[in-house]
Amino acid sequence: MTRIDTTNLDAARDAERARLAGYRGMLMVCTGTGCVAAKGFEIKQTLEQVLADRGLADDYLVVATGCNGFCAMGPIVVVQPEGIFYQKLTPIGVNKLVDEHLIGGTPVKRYLHKDLTSKQRLPTMEEIPFFAKQELIALRNKGLVDPESIDSYLARDGYQALRKALTTMKPGDVLDEVKRSALRGRGGGGF
Repeated sequence: MTRIDTTNLDAARDAERARLAGYRGMLMVCTGTGCVAAKGFEIKQTLEQVLADRGLADDYLVVATGCNGFCAMGPIVVVQPEGIFYQKLTPIGVNKLVDEHLIGGTPVKRYLHKDLTSKQRLPTMEEIPFFAKQELIALRNKGLVDPESIDSYLARDGYQALRKALTTMKPGDVLDEVKRSALRGRGGGGF
């Protein structure tokens, strides 16, 4: 078997992790189709501007992410590392998020998810009934990576299965693994 050098993947992963460690937090702005229709790109630009105006541009990284899977609630921003989930954010809400949450330390209740049954404001995705029972496997990085940055994916241990397939498995082992997984397409057609 030919040995494949994966050193560059490790170096890219480590460099991106080091870069990200330089920030106090990240603001993950959903730029999936639903959130874009709800002005997600405008929210991203407003966040960047407000952070710059408050002298926080070097403290917080604003990241455009893929879909969070809750399109009716867009535009969505998730504040990491706390995982605070803001929905239906507006430009006024962006100012409140920066001033009250990032500077003041208190999440902005108005933009947190409101549970229809309990009427409580739920600050994290894991507490929202829509997400609570989901076990993300293939989509475990949704809303956490910049879909236009391979380094962002590498920093979250992306391509480890590919690494394993290329460096330690034989072709037959790869085929067997795929068959055992029973992987299917996400569209419901069983592709």
